[in-house]
Amino acid sequence: MSKNFLLASTLLLAACSSKPATDADKSLQLAGDLSKRGDYASAAALYERATQQPGAGIELWLKLGQAKLDAKDALGAERAFQQALGFDARNADALLGLGTAQLQLGKTQRAVTALSQAADLGGLPVAYTRLGVAHVLNGQAAAAQTAFAKSLSLKPDDLDNRCNLALAYALGGQSQQALDAIAPVTQSPRALPRHQRNVLLVMVLAGYEQRIATLPLDDIPAAERERLVTEAKRIKAISDPVAQAKELGLVAPN
Repeated sequence: MSKNFLLASTLLLAACSSKPATDADKSLQLAGDLSKRGDYASAAALYERATQQPGAGIELWLKLGQAKLDAKDALGAERAFQQALGFDARNADALLGLGTAQLQLGKTQRAVTALSQAADLGGLPVAYTRLGVAHVLNGQAAAAQTAFAKSLSLKPDDLDNRCNLALAYALGGQSQQALDAIAPVTQSPRALPRHQRNVLLVMVLAGYEQRIATLPLDDIPAAERERLVTEAKRIKAISDPVAQAKELGLVAPN
C-alpha cells in the first residue's frame, strides 16, 4: 500500500468523523457569544428555546439558569435551576444557582437550604459566602459567622468576605472579634472605597466610633464619612436583627 493511499485514507476518515454544525449547535454557540458580550437576555432566550428541544439535559438548564441570573431575572433563574435539579438533585452548581436566585428573591430561608447543600457538596468559597449572607438576612449571626469563616479559610485574601465576617461579628455583639477580623482590611493596600466604608460601619456597630479618626480612610471624603457615621448609628439603633441585616449591604459574589 502506497504512502499516498495511506494519506488519502487518513484524510477521508478525518472528514467522515467531523460532523457539520447543526442549527442547534450554532444557536448555542451564539448564546455563548452573546453572554460574553453581556447580552444576557438574548442569550437566555436562545438557551430557553434549546431547553424545549428533545434531549435537552442538565447542562442546558444550568446555562439557562446562569443567563437568567446575569439578566437579573431571578424568578426565571429559580425555575431553570429547579429543572436542572430534576436531572440531578445533588448537583452543586444547580443548588448554588437556585440558592442565589432565592436569595435575590428574598426567599432567605429556602436559600439557606439550597446554599447549605451546595456548600457541602461543592466546597466552594462563593457558596459559603452566599450562605453567610442568607443567614445574616435571617438574623442568624452565629451561623453567618461560621459560613463566612469557612469561606475565608478557603480564600484568605478575599477582603469582601473579611468585611462580611467582621459585620457578622458586630451584629452578634462580639466587638473584639469584629475588630480583629476587620484589622487586616484597614492595613491592606488592596482596600477599595467599599472596603473602607465597611471598615467604618464595623467600627461604629462594634462600638469603636472614637477610633475612626485614626483610620486610613483616604478614599472617603470627610463629608461622606460624617454621613456614613450617621447612617451606621441609625443601623446600630435598629432592634430587629433581620431589618438591621437588610441595611448592611453585605457582598454576595455573583
